Amino acid sequence: MDSDTNLSSSYDILPDMGYGHRRRSNTAQKLERMKKERRSQRKIKNVPWRDSSSEYNVEEKGHLFDKKQLPQENEEKKKPKMSSLSWLLENAAITGSNPFLEYAKFDGKASVGATKKMDIFLTMALPADRSYPISVVVIATAKIQELIGLVCWQYTNEGREPMLHDNIERYCLHIAEDDGEVDMDFPSLDPKEPVSKFGFSKLALVEKDLPTAKSPKSSFVVTIYVPNRGFNKFQMESMNIPMRDILQRILKRRKIRPRPGLNYNLEKQEEPGVSIDLDATLASMDTMEFSLVRENSTRRHHNEGSEDEVSTMADSLTSHQYKSYIVSMVHRLRANTDVQLGVSGEKVEVDPVGSKGTKFFKQRAMTYDADNIASCEILEEKSTGKSVFRITYLTSHDYKHSDFESDSEVGNEIVSKINNILELRLSPVRKDFVATRAAKHLRKRDSLRDSFRLSKYTDN
Repeated sequence: MDSDTNLSSSYDILPDMGYGHRRRSNTAQKLERMKKERRSQRKIKNVPWRDSSSEYNVEEKGHLFDKKQLPQENEEKKKPKMSSLSWLLENAAITGSNPFLEYAKFDGKASVGATKKMDIFLTMALPADRSYPISVVVIATAKIQELIGLVCWQYTNEGREPMLHDNIERYCLHIAEDDGEVDMDFPSLDPKEPVSKFGFSKLALVEKDLPTAKSPKSSFVVTIYVPNRGFNKFQMESMNIPMRDILQRILKRRKIRPRPGLNYNLEKQEEPGVSIDLDATLASMDTMEFSLVRENSTRRHHNEGSEDEVSTMADSLTSHQYKSYIVSMVHRLRANTDVQLGVSGEKVEVDPVGSKGTKFFKQRAMTYDADNIASCEILEEKSTGKSVFRITYLTSHDYKHSDFESDSEVGNEIVSKINNILELRLSPVRKDFVATRAAKHLRKRDSLRDSFRLSKYTDN
């Protein structure tokens, strides 16, 4: 009995996979085959063949068997077959060789290394094509002279007109604006310097010996002076250009955005205080030197005044430029912390300096948007030569302020710079704050006047 139990639990005795399933009978298998045959017979269609009673008419049914013209074997053999390589070689012979082919190796379109994409405006191209730059991808290790050769190679490859000189030393690269205007105030890029040294993405290819340099147009150079901030020169194509266009050019070059109440005008350099008619032409001015002034502002003669005096207009022109200062941020319950105060035309940034302070009170970086700043003013002038100034800004619904301490000279410069920015932007926050402060002063003055009258009436 024990042996039977051991055999039943043996791992060598396993049931068959078909165990428990009944095999199909021959009758069932035959019925299945007959069913498949009937199913396949349904798909067969018998078409009987019968002789046509009518005879074939060529005129009526001739289109069913049209005769096709096959090419003769001799004609096919006469046509020569040209490979793709032969076709390329033939076209290359027709178009001629590119004299700048040696600079094609600096093309970075198929390079796996570092490359740089640049837009090059072509001053020698046709007038309709000068506004559209040519995109060039150059390897980062190439030099400016090699970049010039690559531009000339791509220019010739694209079949542009007019044709270029074979010597690339006849050309140079200048800095260009986004609209293609060449900035001639700066010298051309050094041809021996690498391309990676310069961060400009838009340049202009200029011919060194331009024929316009000896033409009468070379005298059409207008000089615009900005008080205490240098000058800009513009080359005009004609003397019939309106002065309003010249004003727009200097505002665009200096990145000045006129705002309501802060418009700019031009004056003759030798006639300060006399605004010119912007609708008049350059030919009617009898001079090529002008000065940029802001409306309702006065300009002293360029030979008068000291260099240390900076006009209000010059401050407003440079107030949008970024400048940073090291100041101390004043706190109520803990020591002051040194911060870097960065002021620009768009925002005021406060960044902590060093690791000064405890681990419980760490100064965090803050940013005040220029449109949310309400005022900036001096609070206190200390005998130690330091001053405390306050920046008031709008958060969600309330006005808050931050106090800073610095040298008196630095504090006055920061306050003047921020106030110039606020005057130029004229944000709604600034307007509401000034209106609210003026209303408070009026109420306070009326209250003092009423109390004075009441005390005088009581004494009588």
